Amino acid sequence: MFPVSLTPGCLSRERDLQVSSPGEGGIWILDIALVSSNRVMVTEQTNDAVKLLDSQGGKVVSKLLLSRRPIRVCLLRDGRAAVTLPNQKRIQLIRVDGDTLSLDGSIDVKGEVYGIAVHDHHLVLSYVNPGRLEKITMEGEVTHQLNNHTAGIELFKYPYFITTSHDGNIFIADYGIKNTISQLDQNLQVVQTFTSPMLKSPAGVVAVSNTQLLVADRDSHNILMLDTTTGSMTPLLGQAEQIQDPWALGWCPVSRKLYVGYFGKKTTIYVYSRK
Repeated sequence: MFPVSLTPGCLSRERDLQVSSPGEGGIWILDIALVSSNRVMVTEQTNDAVKLLDSQGGKVVSKLLLSRRPIRVCLLRDGRAAVTLPNQKRIQLIRVDGDTLSLDGSIDVKGEVYGIAVHDHHLVLSYVNPGRLEKITMEGEVTHQLNNHTAGIELFKYPYFITTSHDGNIFIADYGIKNTISQLDQNLQVVQTFTSPMLKSPAGVVAVSNTQLLVADRDSHNILMLDTTTGSMTPLLGQAEQIQDPWALGWCPVSRKLYVGYFGKKTTIYVYSRK
């Protein structure tokens, strides 16, 4: 863990990171995960593919085609990645061997699975239609579950993005209607829910420390910084820094770089580094 504290004005724009392979046009990036300080993995729906990007060279180094619309991705501790395929109600496991990506088994789930994160050797999953959460083993066994019926109230509508902090908290971004960020414990019990007039459509979320969470808010065109100890939200990056329809975020604690993917077809990811 590399502790860091971010404040408005502390990030500066670097060279963009190319997401289009030769011969391709715009790419719709759905999620970002950091494999290392110089390798970035993305899911993209234009080609139904997972790509590995060289953050230093600024280009695509590997591309793996999947069967149907990969959505979210997270890195596992054993050198693999896990990708959600909601149309197939399945999680695809991918082996990362240097710059080579290959299929490595899958996990069937019951529902349209969208968000995914790793927590204590388990996977935390979010579903829509209806919104609910699960914690499962790598063999697919459900160990914890939270749904709207169990809770007695509608907790989630479109919980598209999940992230976890170093101290074990789980954060869920509910996009579009409820527009909330919820903090859960390891048993999927809601600890607190964050709301703000600035939250218009929270999408990608990433923890940069145990108390700071970054939120890509599409409709406000901001990257918001949430202080989880106070609940305060502050715009970290906005339209003055060329933020427009932000959707997916990736944070590298080693290089202290923020990667921003945008809603719609683009050819690059924007990269910001801490000054």
